[in-house]
Amino acid sequence: MRVDRGRLNWGVFFIVLGAVPLAYAQGLVSASAISEAWRLWPLVIVGIGLAFVLSRTPAFFLGGTVVAVCLGLIFGSALAIGPNVGCGTDVQTHSDYARGGTFQGNATVDLDLQCGSATVTTTSDSTWSADAQYSSTGHEPKVTSTESSLRVASYATNGWFSRGHERWQIKLPTRDQIDLTANLDMIDSHFTLASANLSSARFDLNLGSLHVDLSGATVGSLHASVNLGSAFVILDGSSNLTGSLSTNLGSLEVCVPAGLGVQVTADDTLSSSDFTGAGLVRVGGVWRTANYDSAAHKANLAMETNLGSVKLRAAGGCK
Repeated sequence: MRVDRGRLNWGVFFIVLGAVPLAYAQGLVSASAISEAWRLWPLVIVGIGLAFVLSRTPAFFLGGTVVAVCLGLIFGSALAIGPNVGCGTDVQTHSDYARGGTFQGNATVDLDLQCGSATVTTTSDSTWSADAQYSSTGHEPKVTSTESSLRVASYATNGWFSRGHERWQIKLPTRDQIDLTANLDMIDSHFTLASANLSSARFDLNLGSLHVDLSGATVGSLHASVNLGSAFVILDGSSNLTGSLSTNLGSLEVCVPAGLGVQVTADDTLSSSDFTGAGLVRVGGVWRTANYDSAAHKANLAMETNLGSVKLRAAGGCK
C-alpha cells in the first residue's frame, strides 16, 4: 500500500493537536508538564534530518511523522493552557512594579521579556517608564538604567524562563535617538512606535506573537526573527529603511504603505511567500514595487523563510 506522506503527517499532527487539550481537560496530564512541551522543538530539526536520510527507504515517512508529533505537542499545549507555554499558569493575585527616568541624549534600550503580555508605546519627551504586574511569588522583574541605557528584564528561573505571567506597559521617549533590541519569549507583544527615532530596531520572537507599528517612526535598520510564532509589521512610508526579516516555523506579515518603494531579496526553504499582494513584481533575482525607482523613500528588505510563510500587504489591507 502506498503511503501518502502529506495526508499521513497532517493526520498525525491534528490527532496530537486535539489529544493534548483533551488529555489536559480530563486531568490526565498536568499544566506544569504541558508547559514544558516547547522544549521538544529540537525534534523538529531531527525530523527534517531523518526525512532526508530515509527519503529512499521504506521508512521514508518517519521524519515527517516526528515533525508532526512535535508540532502537535507544542501547539496542542498552547491550545490547552493558553499562548504562554513554558510560563506556568497565571494567577489572580499580583504585585505591581514601576520604574521611570530620563535619557541625556542617544540611548540603548534592551527589552528581555518572557511570559505574558507587553505594550510598548512612545512619549513626547525624554522620559521613559516601565510598569509591570507580575505573579506575586517573589519573582520580581528587573529594570536597570543609566543616562544612556535602559534594560528591562523578566524574572528568570535558573537563567531560563519565568514561571509566572507578567503584564508590561513600557513607554519610550521620542526626543532621543534609540537603539532598540527586544528579545521576546512566549509573550503577546504590541509595539506602537509613532514618532520614535530609532537608529536600529531588532525583534527576536520565540513562540509568541508580535505586532509592530512603525507608522510615523524613523528607523535606520530593522531586523526581525520569528521562531514558532507570528508577527505583523507596519512599515513607515516617510523615511528610508534597510532590514532583514526571517521566519522559522512561523508566519510574518508586512504592511507596505502607499508610495513606499520596496525591494525584497527572498530566500525560501519549504515555505510559502506572497509578494504580489503588495504589488511587487519579480525583476531579475529580486521583487520590487512598480514605483521603486521613482519613490521618494525606499525600503530594502532581505527575507529568509524556513518552513514558514511571509506575506506583504498593500496599504488598506493592513489593519
